[in-house]
Amino acid sequence: MKSRFSASTATDLHEQGQQRRQTLKTLLALGLAPATAGLLSACNKAPDSSAAAQEFWVSAQGRDSSQFGLGWVQTAAGSAGQSAHTAVSGFRGHGAVQHPLRPDSVLMVSRQPGTECVEVNLLSGDITARFACQPGRHLHGHACFSADGRQLFTTESDFVSGRGKIVVRDASTYQWLGEFDSHGIGPHELKLMPDGKTLVVANGGLRTHPDSGREILNLDTMRSSLSYLRASDGVLLDEQTLTEPKASIRHLDIAADGTVAVATQVQRAAMADNHIVAPGAVHTPGKTLQPLPAPVPLLSQFNDYMGSVAVHNGERIAGFSSPRGNLVAFWHLDRYELLGYHAFHDVCGLTVSHDQRCFVLSNSAGQLRRIDAKTLQEQPGLRLQIPAMHWDNHMISLTLNTIS
Repeated sequence: MKSRFSASTATDLHEQGQQRRQTLKTLLALGLAPATAGLLSACNKAPDSSAAAQEFWVSAQGRDSSQFGLGWVQTAAGSAGQSAHTAVSGFRGHGAVQHPLRPDSVLMVSRQPGTECVEVNLLSGDITARFACQPGRHLHGHACFSADGRQLFTTESDFVSGRGKIVVRDASTYQWLGEFDSHGIGPHELKLMPDGKTLVVANGGLRTHPDSGREILNLDTMRSSLSYLRASDGVLLDEQTLTEPKASIRHLDIAADGTVAVATQVQRAAMADNHIVAPGAVHTPGKTLQPLPAPVPLLSQFNDYMGSVAVHNGERIAGFSSPRGNLVAFWHLDRYELLGYHAFHDVCGLTVSHDQRCFVLSNSAGQLRRIDAKTLQEQPGLRLQIPAMHWDNHMISLTLNTIS
C-alpha cells in the first residue's frame, strides 16, 4: 500500500474518483445520506467577540525531513484561519497531546519506529524540550499524561524481545522513571480512562524493528488486544479482543462514561479468507467489543484502514477517518448505528472542536473541514486551505488565552 504522502497519477485519481462515486451512489440507494452542505448550524455561528481565548488545531505535519514538525492554526468558530505556524522537529511526528501543567505546550511523539519527542510552546513557537527513548526501544507515536499531570506515559517496544512497554517519565523533566508491560505486542495509542486510574492501550499485535523500518515481522502470529492497565503499576485489569485475529487495534478515543471507540487496520494479506471486516468497534464497560456495522459497499470503501477516531460526548457519536478510503464515517456509540459519512481525499486528522460544535477534519493537502456535530452536515463556506501545511495522521483541539 502506498504511503499517504505518495503522489497519485492522473489516472489513479480518475479511477479512485469513479470508484468513490459508484460507492456513494450505492449507499444513497440504500438510504444512507452523506454529510454534505445543508442546514444552518452552530458550526457557522459567529464567535463571541468578547472571548479572550483562541482555538488551536494542532497536528504533526510535513512531507520530508526539511518540513517535518508540529503545525498549528489559530481559528475561531465561523472564521477563517488567523495564523498558521510550524516548529520544525527534524523527524516525522504522529500523535500530539497538550501538557496539562503547561497548557501553552504540546508534546509531539515521533512516528513508529522513531525514537524522539519534542515539546513545543504554541505561543512562542519554540521547541522547549526534546528527549529520546532508552537504547533498544522505539516509540509507537502516542503518549498521554497522568491525572495529576506529573507523569507521562508513552507506548514503546523492546525491539530485541518484541514486547510492548508502557514507559513512565517525569512530565516536568521527561526523565525516565520506570516501565511496565503493555500486555501485548506493538502498543500504539493509549489514553487515561475517566476514573483517572486506568490506562486503556491499543495493542496492535504487530512486531517491527528499526532495522527493517515499518515491515511487519509477525503476521502469522500477530495478536491484537484492547488492554486496561492500572496506571500506578501496570497490572492487567481487563483485555478485549476482536473475532478477526488479523484486525490490528491501533487507535482509540474515550467517552465521558468510559465507552471506548477503537479503529483498526486489517492485515488482509494474512487473513484466512477474503471476508469484509468492520474496521471500527466499540467497547462498553462490562460488555465485549462490538464491531460497528455498515453496508458492505461502505465497509469495502475503507480499504481495511481507519486512521483516527474521535468521540463527541454530547451527541454520543464516534467519527472514524479512512485516508485509504477518502472517507470519514460517523456511528452512534450506543445504538451502533451508522449515521452518515463525508468524502474527503486523504482525510486522516480528526478531532472535536473545543466548543463541541463540530468535528474538524484535516488532510495531507493542508485542507481543513468542519462537520456540524448535530446535523453531520459540512459547511463548505468554512473550509480552510493552508498551502504550506501537509497535515499528518492526527489532530487535537485546544484553547489558549492569547489576549491579556
